[in-house]
Amino acid sequence: MPGTSRERIREWLASPEIDAEFLGEDLKFTLVLLDQYEPGVDRILAERAELGELSWLGGPALGPLEQWPRNVDGEPLAHIATIHLSEAQALLESDDFTEADWPEPGARLPESGYLEVFHHLGTYGNPEDEDTAGWLVRYVPFPGEEFPPLISAPDDLDLPHEVCQPVLLGAGVSLPRSVDFVDADEARFAAAERVQEELYATWMAWRRGVEAVTDPVLPTSHVYGHSDAGTGYAHDILHQVRPLTGSEDAYVLVLSVESWTHFDGWFGDAGNFEVWMRASDLRSGQFDQAWCMIRTDH
Repeated sequence: MPGTSRERIREWLASPEIDAEFLGEDLKFTLVLLDQYEPGVDRILAERAELGELSWLGGPALGPLEQWPRNVDGEPLAHIATIHLSEAQALLESDDFTEADWPEPGARLPESGYLEVFHHLGTYGNPEDEDTAGWLVRYVPFPGEEFPPLISAPDDLDLPHEVCQPVLLGAGVSLPRSVDFVDADEARFAAAERVQEELYATWMAWRRGVEAVTDPVLPTSHVYGHSDAGTGYAHDILHQVRPLTGSEDAYVLVLSVESWTHFDGWFGDAGNFEVWMRASDLRSGQFDQAWCMIRTDH
């Protein structure tokens, strides 16, 4: 399912065999995390040796880091992701996009540097977690001279298992998930479920570098787009902890990380890890206002 044309996706949704035209009202651009590399830090170092840079899940953090982030109880946070933002910006500005409104206008991450995310795996992002220091979302600038150093986690960080997975970013399209239509009529829910299966299958095939995959199909980690666990519960929490600043503000899913593959056992029982921000905070670079959730509610 290519992400280069909004109109092509809408035509596909409106086709008789798909019959889900209503989903075209909320198409979003997304960046899919493609995990085709072998795991381990060696691939990151090899890319740097060729003056390139990757994004990665788990693994080391970036310096400078005065001290490894910890929650209020002194427990170290797990490093979840480092996203190379120059690669993300290059995909947003791709010449493959020929429609003026695609990717859709909206708040975006900085054009260069890195997004880095840490999280305490026992913190689920409920309203009472506000003052626990249970996560850290930060922007790391890249001066363009030397790559930031890689910082290993402290010895007292207890993880279900080690993860270090380099990833490439790929431009794609995101559609509302079927869980957002559980209260709709049966036909709309079935259509949304059908499209979701197609979406997940396409992303999985892309990840594996194959033409098609068979069941079961799984979610894929991504930047921007829609929540795999549904927006309703997330927005309920966000309205309590990060109320919108006005009618022009909105909630943006900055990062979604699945736990069916590399992070199996990290985020509860098959939970999704999500980073949310208000568009107003994203535009002003207030990453300390990000809200992280482990979604086991779906």
